[in-house]
Amino acid sequence: MGKVYLVGAGPGDAELLTLKASRLLAQAEAVVYDALVGPAILSHLPSHTERIYVGKRAGRHAMTQEEINQTLVEVAQRCKGIVVRLKGGDPFVFGRGGEEMQALREAGLRYEIVPGVTAGVAAPAYCGIPVTHRGVSRSVSLITAFSKEGGVPELDWEALVRLDGTLVFYMSMRVVPIIAERLIASGLRATTEAAIISRGTLPTEQLHTAPISSFVQGYLDYEHYTPGVFVVGDVVTFAQDYAWRSSYPLAGQRILVTRSQAQASRLVEILQERGADTTLLPTIEITPSHGWLSPEALRKPNSNTCIFFTSTNGVRYYIEGLQARGQDIRFFGDCTIAAVGPATAKELARYGLQADLMPSSDYSARGLVEAWKDSPMRQQMTHTILPTSPLASGELREELASLGLQVSEYHVYDNRPIPYTKDELRELLDEGLDWITFCSSSAVHNFMALLNLHGLQGYATRVPLAAIGEVTAQTIQAYGLCVSAMPTEATLTALADALEGKASRL
Repeated sequence: MGKVYLVGAGPGDAELLTLKASRLLAQAEAVVYDALVGPAILSHLPSHTERIYVGKRAGRHAMTQEEINQTLVEVAQRCKGIVVRLKGGDPFVFGRGGEEMQALREAGLRYEIVPGVTAGVAAPAYCGIPVTHRGVSRSVSLITAFSKEGGVPELDWEALVRLDGTLVFYMSMRVVPIIAERLIASGLRATTEAAIISRGTLPTEQLHTAPISSFVQGYLDYEHYTPGVFVVGDVVTFAQDYAWRSSYPLAGQRILVTRSQAQASRLVEILQERGADTTLLPTIEITPSHGWLSPEALRKPNSNTCIFFTSTNGVRYYIEGLQARGQDIRFFGDCTIAAVGPATAKELARYGLQADLMPSSDYSARGLVEAWKDSPMRQQMTHTILPTSPLASGELREELASLGLQVSEYHVYDNRPIPYTKDELRELLDEGLDWITFCSSSAVHNFMALLNLHGLQGYATRVPLAAIGEVTAQTIQAYGLCVSAMPTEATLTALADALEGKASRL
């Protein structure tokens, strides 16, 4: 039987995962997760991890709590390793983690609790609102606004008012006017500031502040702000001057990232640091190829050989393939090493190797050839090695061969398309996207193949497309599509800069 970890996923921002939560997700045999656990957090899971969805929100239950408890017990009983029960926020703050803990103990299963960041503190913080502040609020109360029967719970409203602190109501969007009315009726000043914070800590976060009396008038429907918290107290005034996220250059921009899941994290991180709401749609899965490891490929290169690395994948799978056959850094001896750009050079450094040659600005196959032509090392070279994939364009191989070099091309990794159902694809694309980004020609080919397979070609003309460099842009244009953003330098940071420049002109 497996051991179950009741893990808090935090309020939404994947970077608020604890180190322990991240480690457990990477090691999990199975993950049982809620509706409030977003794709950015699920991207931490290895592809082989079993995923069990038990989405549960007020009024829209995929499973009852009893069914979730039973599912968790059954999964733990058939698994042998780590089972993660992943819950939004903190499992013990209105997450019913206590009930699941009891069910696990009754079934004789081992368990452990991994606390998470709770929305009632984190969501206000992301809006510049401290839930406690000297001279303003000496206490904070976390309160559920949803009873088992479905209405507002019976609370001592006068006692809450007497606390003279900050009140944070969870699961409250349907009953915000009732909460405001009862607090005012119990003595709270009608001018006390209050706030609805929807999708707190995410790039799509929304903040609506007003005196609490405004939330009573007209009994407006606030349910469209779900999931959200209702914050009441004078600390809400801090949001006027200290809401730090609204000034981010890509705030409000919704960007689809099509890079492979293993490589997407850095681009997602860069875009989110600038305030973008990113959705990951990996169209390719990178897997190692082993057929290239012939006696010739394992022969140590001499000083007349240059190895051209055109991607981080080429570096990783070439070196790891050699290592699997007992080779180490000494294999590279006196040969020359060329890298297409800074990211590839950085990946080489991770294995203790330094690039001898790299383009100064044009980080592409063409730029690499031009850098090679200008290099004094060219004179002594007779042989080149190209670690690549079967989908490589062949441009670099042909250029080097035309220069009189003997070229040995090894397909050290494969780009396998990831299948999506039509509904899965539509759900990702029907999100009011502002951009779709492409970092390789293979991502373009696989994305278009998916659209063609499901008859969704129109999506590629509705959303602006961004390419990391000229080769990728040419692939997009070959499909008769327009490229709306492309950096002058083929790097992830430059791609984000290009999107930022476009956003600033909107």
